Amino acid sequence: AIEDGSRVARLRAVTAPTLVIHGQDDPLVLPAGGEDTARSIAGAELFMVPGMGHNIPDSLAPEIARRLLEFIAGH
Repeated sequence: AIEDGSRVARLRAVTAPTLVIHGQDDPLVLPAGGEDTARSIAGAELFMVPGMGHNIPDSLAPEIARRLLEFIAGH
């Protein structure tokens, strides 16, 4: 990801409804990265998942799925 450089221009080109899902405890891509991604996509919503790191643990999958389905239903 670092070698790819800035993705801001590509993110600004996204026009689809977007839900950015990011772990509050992500040690690989810090929460600020998720916040920046959401800010870079017009109208994007950010779902910062408490207790989640870089991967989705089985225990949080139902909550993430629920939130994703709500987002899809709203669009």
